[in-house]
Amino acid sequence: MAKLPDGFSLQAIPIQAAISEGRTEDAKTLIVAILSEGRADKVVQRLAALMIKRPKAKRGRKTALPRHWLEIGPDFHSMRDDGERYEDVMRELATRYGYSETHIRKAVALYDQAIDEAEEASRI
Repeated sequence: MAKLPDGFSLQAIPIQAAISEGRTEDAKTLIVAILSEGRADKVVQRLAALMIKRPKAKRGRKTALPRHWLEIGPDFHSMRDDGERYEDVMRELATRYGYSETHIRKAVALYDQAIDEAEEASRI
């Protein structure tokens, strides 16, 4: 029989499930029960350490979404479907919304990514 990977632990499965579902108190209760019995493996010990001392949050402000991306994306694609050139569409949308072409590019990329993720989620 093949050896299980180092990060695999039957004890940790219910703990990780509780953490992923947002039930941190249940996870803490499970960890304390296993630790107090003295039978905790490496994975459970690592989870206990993470529960005691959370990793530091990243510094700085979180990046914001490009403004009006939900309106810019469909406008971009409808103009492109009408046969307009890419450069003309970018210039027109930048003028219409009052943003730079870089902002328009980012908004279209975000819109396309959101559409792709929604289509992928609906396939499942």
